[in-house]
Amino acid sequence: MTTNILEVTDLLHTYKDGGEAVKVLKGVNATFESGNMYAIVGESGSGKTTLISLIAALDKIQSGDITFDGKSIKEIGENEFRLKYVNIVFQSFNLIRYMTARENVEIALDFAGKSDGEKDTAYCLLERVGINRSESDRLVQKLSGGQQQRVAIARAMAGDVPIVVADEPTGNLDENTEMKILALFKKLADAGKIVIIVTHSKKVARHANAIVKRMERGLLE
Repeated sequence: MTTNILEVTDLLHTYKDGGEAVKVLKGVNATFESGNMYAIVGESGSGKTTLISLIAALDKIQSGDITFDGKSIKEIGENEFRLKYVNIVFQSFNLIRYMTARENVEIALDFAGKSDGEKDTAYCLLERVGINRSESDRLVQKLSGGQQQRVAIARAMAGDVPIVVADEPTGNLDENTEMKILALFKKLADAGKIVIIVTHSKKVARHANAIVKRMERGLLE
């Protein structure tokens, strides 16, 4: 299996707070390799959410660079990168609540250009994360928090992209469901993806068997 490498180099990021410029990232360097799951831990305000927003091409790079297999996000283009290279799992799930679980996954398949047999593919992806056919045909607002998070992971799997980023994906879940969700992310890493989880919980990082990188005051240790 080919090893893909995501590299962050000298990343600086500043935002304006009133008239004052606040440095959020102060020269971050990091390397992430496929087949591994990483946990970025740190307190609120440490810069970890800003970092993954840049890795996921949700924000523009101000200074420094992020490359995938030697090719810069700037060269690839943010929209192209989000479409073909990275999927994001949010703590708030960001599912379309008036649609079923299956329909949420089908939309992701459409965006990925995988419209052939998408209904069966959606069912298959949902079954892989523990959502049966009956649950797949329910409106997502009728599912539990743990089930909705599983749907969000299935949606992230639909694009079959090399990078999966998750922002506090277990923050609203009970411990038993949390462990099951982390096991799913581990399976994605074992399948050859780069999986990056942002969390404030050292326990999550430890149970996830992840490679831990600590974010503190805008620097990644």
